[in-house]
Amino acid sequence: MTSFVERYFELGDIRLHYVEGGQLDGTAPLILFYHGFPSFWYSFHLQMEAFADDYHVVAVDGLGANLSSRPADLEHYKIENLANQIDELALHLAGDEKFYLVGHDWGGALAWAYAQQYPARLKKLVVLSAPPYNQLLSMLQTNATQRERSSYMYSMRDGDLNRSMTQNNNQRVCDNICMGLSKLPHFNEDMERAFRQGLGVPGAIDAGINWYRANIPPVDAITDEDFWPGKHASTSVPSLLIWGGADLTFVSEFIDDLADYAENLSVHHLPEVGHSPMLEKPVEVNSVIRRFLDTGAG
Repeated sequence: MTSFVERYFELGDIRLHYVEGGQLDGTAPLILFYHGFPSFWYSFHLQMEAFADDYHVVAVDGLGANLSSRPADLEHYKIENLANQIDELALHLAGDEKFYLVGHDWGGALAWAYAQQYPARLKKLVVLSAPPYNQLLSMLQTNATQRERSSYMYSMRDGDLNRSMTQNNNQRVCDNICMGLSKLPHFNEDMERAFRQGLGVPGAIDAGINWYRANIPPVDAITDEDFWPGKHASTSVPSLLIWGGADLTFVSEFIDDLADYAENLSVHHLPEVGHSPMLEKPVEVNSVIRRFLDTGAG
């Protein structure tokens, strides 16, 4: 098993926890992994293992998650500030060298936005199970099914659902995540222990919900000013979307219009796979990502 090291990165009055491994001598390109909600860096541990021989691999705890800072001020969680945190961390890790960015779920929506705003910083982009942030806001305005599927983004902010998710050190979230993962043939006691530890950090789930508090306005209050980096922003970075056919978090119709937001786009479908392909089908996902990274200039 590859050896990974835990580190912290200070940026102003916040601190990001990350885990790194692989080629640390500066000769290999950086792959930076950014998880979704309600997870943390460990959701990408199988990809880090797979790519450590050839890359400098880093998985970060997004602001609020696991061991990263949990500031009360929602301004820190605004998507433009989360994107700046990615950029500053990448500069810290690899200087001005271009890097690969891989994001899942909320981390995927953020990764698309980062590529739209900072295209010159990336070699390539890989997103699992998420539309770009600006496309998501547009879908919330125009697609009733997506509004229904995204209702959790509002209901978990306070009230009974928030209490049930956050009481007893996030016990309900820990149980639900581990119950779903327990169906996987490669799920073992070490993985369960790691997920329960990271998901069970007091305050981490509610701080993760701050991503939605800060960035997803009520549908009838969304204005053009909420779209970042812009309502019609697109990216020229070579981009790969990995999408599971059994994913019910986002309507699959977003893929039909995704080329409007990503000019150099590839899509890989995984039939009968749900919302977390990197955990559900790691061997296939790792093969797809490696083939994409190895194809053409990057």
